[in-house]
Amino acid sequence: MTLTDVRTLLDELAAITPAVRTELRSAANQGKTATENSSGDDQSVADLAINRLFREQLSPLNAVGAFASEECESVEETGEGYSVAIDPLDGSSNLQSNNTVGTVIGVYDAPLPASGRNLIASVVLLYGPITTMTAAVDGTVTRYTIDCGDIVDSSSVTIPDAKQVCGFAGTTSEWSAPVRSFWRELTDGCKLRYTGAMVGDIAHLLVDGGLLGYPERTSSPGGDLRLQYEVNPIAHHVETAGGRSSTGRGSPLDIQPDGLHQHVPAYFGTPAAIDALEAHIESANQTEK
Repeated sequence: MTLTDVRTLLDELAAITPAVRTELRSAANQGKTATENSSGDDQSVADLAINRLFREQLSPLNAVGAFASEECESVEETGEGYSVAIDPLDGSSNLQSNNTVGTVIGVYDAPLPASGRNLIASVVLLYGPITTMTAAVDGTVTRYTIDCGDIVDSSSVTIPDAKQVCGFAGTTSEWSAPVRSFWRELTDGCKLRYTGAMVGDIAHLLVDGGLLGYPERTSSPGGDLRLQYEVNPIAHHVETAGGRSSTGRGSPLDIQPDGLHQHVPAYFGTPAAIDALEAHIESANQTEK
């Protein structure tokens, strides 16, 4: 991806945000539809409307050769450019309580589904009190402030080497025994944070350091997050910012995917926190044998 391609894509993503904000403000978009996405999640009207916005704006770009989304069953081939995988509305269950939502985008230099090592850019749009776009490109993470669709400010991002926040998704009774025992140790000395939207959790992590987890559960043995358009882009983000990511047994970026909508457990945090998690899980599993 050339610098021109990167700038074009980032400018286009910024330009979409006012329309996304309009959809989010619409009371009609707060409800569910009668449909499910390919992962079996109920789709809100906002999920579908915002997915359409991104598809219509990104697919015609010369830099985009394929478009895939959490809300679409298959990859849409659009040209000769890079492959874009997107979660158009992360945290849509937060809409009714007026809490954080966002968009996650992965840009791959390979046909989808692809390994996370083929990512050349990852982007997170956060629709908080202000609209921000955090982009990991060419070994650097930059946070941009967006106003009326224009980028107005920027700053570099690195994860602090601190154990400030922690949060794991799901109920403790559904986690594996190693994850439960690690959680009891982890919560001694850190602030609990869990927004119900991964983008919100990651925003805390990038500012404060710590550890976030989305474990496998008895009701979701593969984990809740999708590899192509959630886990890989966030892992790329976190690792580029100086942190680490893991499935509990190594970086998800090394997984060779078996499908577009594959789920995997995922953990993101400071290197020390992820090292401790992996060591604990490995030791617990050895003890059980």
